[in-house]
Amino acid sequence: MRALAAALCVATGAALWRAPLAALRSVVPAHVGLLLAMVALAPRPRTRTTAIRPALDLILPFLSGIMAAAFHQGLDPAPALLRSWIGAGYEFSTMPVALRVRLVDRQDLPGDREALIVEILHYRVSGSRILDGTPSAPLRARLTLSRAPMDGMPACRVGDLLDLTARLGPPRRFRNPGSFDYAAYLEARGVALVGTIKSPRLVRVVRRPALSWRRLLAEARGAIVTAIARSAAREDPATAPFLSALLVGEREELSPSFERALMRAGVYHIVALSGLNVAVIALLGGLLLRLLPLSSNLRRLGLLLLILLYWGLARESGSIVRAALMATLYIAGGLAGRHVSVLGAAGVVGSLILIWRPAFIEDAGFQLSMAATLGLILHGAPFATRHRPQRSMIDRVMGRLAASLRLSGAAFVATTLLTALHFQRLAPVALLANLVAVPIANLLLVLALAIALCSPFAPILAMYLAGVASPLIALLVAAAKMLSAWPGASFQVLPPPGALVTFAGDALVLGGTLARRGSRPAAFLVVTLGVLWTAGLGRAQRYPEGLEVTALDVGQGDAILVRLPEGQTLLVDAGGLGRGDFDIGEKVVAPALRTMGILHLDLLAITHAHHDHLGGAAAILEDFRPSAVWLGRMPEDNPEVERLLSLASALLIPVITPRRGVEMTIGSTRVEILNPGPGVGASGPARNDDSLVLRILFGRRAALLTGDLELPIESILVRDGWALQADLLKVGHHGSRTSSSGPFLDRIRPVLALISVGAGNPWGHPDRDILVRLARLPASIHRTDRDGAVSCRTDGIGPWRCGPAGATPDLTEAISGPDQKGRWEPE
Repeated sequence: MRALAAALCVATGAALWRAPLAALRSVVPAHVGLLLAMVALAPRPRTRTTAIRPALDLILPFLSGIMAAAFHQGLDPAPALLRSWIGAGYEFSTMPVALRVRLVDRQDLPGDREALIVEILHYRVSGSRILDGTPSAPLRARLTLSRAPMDGMPACRVGDLLDLTARLGPPRRFRNPGSFDYAAYLEARGVALVGTIKSPRLVRVVRRPALSWRRLLAEARGAIVTAIARSAAREDPATAPFLSALLVGEREELSPSFERALMRAGVYHIVALSGLNVAVIALLGGLLLRLLPLSSNLRRLGLLLLILLYWGLARESGSIVRAALMATLYIAGGLAGRHVSVLGAAGVVGSLILIWRPAFIEDAGFQLSMAATLGLILHGAPFATRHRPQRSMIDRVMGRLAASLRLSGAAFVATTLLTALHFQRLAPVALLANLVAVPIANLLLVLALAIALCSPFAPILAMYLAGVASPLIALLVAAAKMLSAWPGASFQVLPPPGALVTFAGDALVLGGTLARRGSRPAAFLVVTLGVLWTAGLGRAQRYPEGLEVTALDVGQGDAILVRLPEGQTLLVDAGGLGRGDFDIGEKVVAPALRTMGILHLDLLAITHAHHDHLGGAAAILEDFRPSAVWLGRMPEDNPEVERLLSLASALLIPVITPRRGVEMTIGSTRVEILNPGPGVGASGPARNDDSLVLRILFGRRAALLTGDLELPIESILVRDGWALQADLLKVGHHGSRTSSSGPFLDRIRPVLALISVGAGNPWGHPDRDILVRLARLPASIHRTDRDGAVSCRTDGIGPWRCGPAGATPDLTEAISGPDQKGRWEPE
């Protein structure tokens, strides 16, 4: 118990230093209550000397967590380095930097791209002045580039010394409510900077050093992935990526639909390297070592080396570090002739990991791994190890099934609120789905290992094993889809408060560590009440006070959320990235909507058929089931449009194509359609002027959402005298000079301009002339590349108030029109 309490203290200290406000709201109060309860319920000391020991057992680890977080923050050379670059005139992600680096690792990415993890040894920045220097401490960067082969260019290998040119900057997340903290994720993996290399020709191998253990492990991992891919070449395309993910953690090639099926069934953890993988490897290694004439200590040593080898081969993650370290401690204790408590090992490992890299405290994978481990140790193991006399084979099978169900239940209870917090989903079906998924995953892990070992020596056997694995994977996915499709089996929720999640987790820890009657049922009752609140009252949709327009941060794209006073919700566009299969709708827009209190949309409007507006629409359609879909002019034979229409038809969602002149009243709000014009055809490619343009009026205030509308249609609207006045303008085409003409802006007379634009985009959006034109109106400008998601609200009479999305109704800036006389009131 003392080791676990120490780990909680380290976690509390690290969280308090890294994010003091969030920690004070959630982690610290709950942990303090738990730790005080542990001290109060612990056996009382007999002497005065030992009376202060419980307090020291808590205070010293707490201070260790603070000191570790502060030390790592002070040691990080990236902030000071970037400040010096900025002082030399460097612009993030736009200006090239000449680098000499050592290649630490490489990773294949979807879309014929790869990522290089490099350690920067020297840099040369050419801004307003030239900077030439070396980082003050080891500094790693993640650089992406095309995998296209170039004639005469040698392939880079781990350990190589490289000269290259890249565009660098700090990691940037999509700054929306509930967004994934990409910077903390990379920090937990030792990466401080990110960047892109325009062409493989900008990479030159300077020197190939002598062979190192890092290169050997990286090349061995690459050989394993290649062997699996070669053996499964004739099988289903999902076979090789899943086996590679299961064996060594290469998850980048998993298809989004495959991942979605596992997530909805609550079994995605099977592809996250963790204790399950280490246990299977240890079991197989132990069986093989028993065949050798070795002493017990030599077997333990061999098993320890095998686990360390597997740890080195696998992709780094918090869960595999935790599992491998726990196994190492347990086996090392056996070698030293000491009994190691599993609970104590979990506490010690948790403390070591957080002191080594405090950023893991914010890593969802690490949190879920630790929670599941503690759930199994504290609540699953006592039931699983309780044996009763069995009279028949049926009794034995039912006993094992009951034990498996209890273990699944312990892990589910320990992680369910964390899952709801990070992924906004509850999956009660996981209790049953794990009974199917875990045995299949164990078997597939053994098959993946056998394929990797057999492929060089017995390729025919490896292909046969891949043929056995393929239908098992198909069965796993089919079972996950079938089970999650049951009513109430898996559903979205609004993220529960962090304090509730922490309090419920601490209750489970306290209930599992106290040897008192009723403590365990009380802990389960607390978690059950938290889950019921999240599934019931926590799903209640929240309503704005007046009209609210939010420009979500989706990079170089559009996603505009409009919430009407009576609670109706409209999403205009759903973003989309140009490269890879990253689903911005599912991974960026959907979490932001749920964090903002939305589980259902009344309307999804897609302005036109460009990917940066349409790309995330399918996921939004499936997750939020809007009552209707509005479309601008859509061209024929566009695969994304066809997919969207087919999905809408399957979900029985009506699709409407409103045209210029249509007006409608929704509660106290009026919506006018200004584009496309009537009679537009579907022939020809998608154009920016296809954009659906909405003018939304509430009381004396109006908002104009223009999509990517350009000068030709702007001039038509001005010439034909359409009502354009609006005090809030969503600037067309991300601030491009092809939009927002002077006459168009003069007719609108906006006092507030929202620009949805990606940081460091290659088109130079927003254009400087457009910014000057808006400033001369004058209009207050908010940009998603600099401000993140921005919400603007009005009661229809008073001024718009704007600030970060998810803030309180009293936002940071009040913006009103030229007068308060109802200038924009509908005629």
